[in-house]
Amino acid sequence: MKMSRRKIALGVAALAVAAGVAVQLVWHPFGRPWKGQPRQVELDFGRPDALVDSESLSSLPRDMLRVPLLRDVLTEDFVNYYEDNEGRLSVAGALRRIAFEHDLDWSDSLLKRVFDEPGRLMAWRGADGTLRYWALAMERNGLAKVLQALATVAPADAQLTRAGEIDGTPLYALRISAARSLLIAGKGDRLVVLSEAGMLLDAESKPIGARAKAVAAWLSDDAAAREAPLRSFALEPAKGAPKGHRAVVGVNYLSFGYQAFFPGIEALRFDFAGADTKAATGGADWSSAVLVDGARLPDQWNAAALWQALPADPAACATLPVDWQAAGKMLQKVSGAQDELAAQIGQAFEGPAAVCWYSKSALVAPLFMARLKSASAAAALRPLLASLFAQVIGAYEPKAAAEQGGYARLPVQASKGAGDADLWSRPVSSPYGTREAKGAPFAEQLSAGAYFPVTLALAGDTVLFSPDATLVDDALAVRGKRFPAAADTMPREQQARTVLSFTPSTLAPLVRREATKALPAEQEALFLNAARAHLFPKLKALGAYPAMSLVLADSLPSGRAWVPVTWRQSGAPRGVLASAAQPRAAEAAQ
Repeated sequence: MKMSRRKIALGVAALAVAAGVAVQLVWHPFGRPWKGQPRQVELDFGRPDALVDSESLSSLPRDMLRVPLLRDVLTEDFVNYYEDNEGRLSVAGALRRIAFEHDLDWSDSLLKRVFDEPGRLMAWRGADGTLRYWALAMERNGLAKVLQALATVAPADAQLTRAGEIDGTPLYALRISAARSLLIAGKGDRLVVLSEAGMLLDAESKPIGARAKAVAAWLSDDAAAREAPLRSFALEPAKGAPKGHRAVVGVNYLSFGYQAFFPGIEALRFDFAGADTKAATGGADWSSAVLVDGARLPDQWNAAALWQALPADPAACATLPVDWQAAGKMLQKVSGAQDELAAQIGQAFEGPAAVCWYSKSALVAPLFMARLKSASAAAALRPLLASLFAQVIGAYEPKAAAEQGGYARLPVQASKGAGDADLWSRPVSSPYGTREAKGAPFAEQLSAGAYFPVTLALAGDTVLFSPDATLVDDALAVRGKRFPAAADTMPREQQARTVLSFTPSTLAPLVRREATKALPAEQEALFLNAARAHLFPKLKALGAYPAMSLVLADSLPSGRAWVPVTWRQSGAPRGVLASAAQPRAAEAAQ
């Protein structure tokens, strides 16, 4: 029978799960051995990069749109994406063929009930940095009718094959393409689906020891064993079936693997109260928290001094509790310096650092700021900073040949800035530079039509760095009371605990300008039309929102614990969102 795309979209994940259980029930005596050759994937089942506990995974994308900003920026396209992405369509194709060849009649209500079962989704990043690999663990309370239908067809289907067993439980593969198969295992009321065979099987199609034990634990009746992934995020098991949604994302994933430089932050958590819970508590739709290790937070993540020294009106600004010992070791490796460099950096710096983007510059040219322990530390560090800047910063320009031939970098220019600050600057050519090469005294030596005036400054107890010298000049002007500070628009009591701030009205135009500049010239019309139709309207909606800040709780733990965070906005929404915001504000006031 003909099936609608919505039917297939609703049932894809659940039917893949059901197919495996049906095969387990009826195909054990007849199952053909799996001939696939998986490509083993390196990951740790005990430490997922992201985890979602949900009473209904199918409703998660739509519930995310309850956040006003996400609703206006993402719209329904966000929900539709999960019905049309390549992996889901591949599974849909396999299941559509099974349904067609075996004349299965799966109603919308049945498929919705199957997919609305409580479940846990765990995800790991792939080589490209995306959350490519996932495991789904759920109970099969609502799968009985689907199992009855598939039980009659599984033994005769070429895409369902036996791939081994886990602790006595048969493991089956659903082939969805020539290079990819889902792995499915079911035991009692428990069910596990893995997105790729190489997550569990080695190159010889044998289960990998530690991972097989983890899957066996997910299938067991031992609740404590099933909750092992929660322990990596310092979470307590939920009592009873999950209510609403709980989504956790590791900071190591969000920071592209750079978490070693700020180990005091481990994960972010977003909780959505189910309809019953929200009605009973009167709480908001979503709440947020951050997992921190207080023992590894420099200066208890007090960011007040940074906000008071940063230039006003950033498009986006974040503070990070940097581990300065780790940063020193990194600089030591990059520069090839002696072992004492790491100790010098670790002993000289203190507190968190900040990175900010401004609309007057570019996304690739933020301003970095860090603070030193004392003026004496600054004096000792001055020659080291000058040496590191000259050694690490700069591009070898083909037109700036050295006397012996080959490539050369443009010279470092050392100077004194406002407030007797020490400045080091070097032009670096790039087609994405913030300044045009035309008119510069060294223009003929540059290999591109633009360049970055990369600048490092040491002013008192503050170290500044940016590929755009203008931002460093602004920060020096703040220090000299000639330019407003970011703290001037913040409530004083929130400055110490505000760790993130962004202003959509300036961030959106910056992203639009950078996206337009990045369009390839040979295909500009095609991509520009796509950006005008899809990206620019979303940026316009984003730009109507007021400035937002992420504020930590007033006190932080001394050890590892979850800390609630609050999203605060300043001012009132403008434009199309103004009328919609007024009812929400009135409701909040009540």
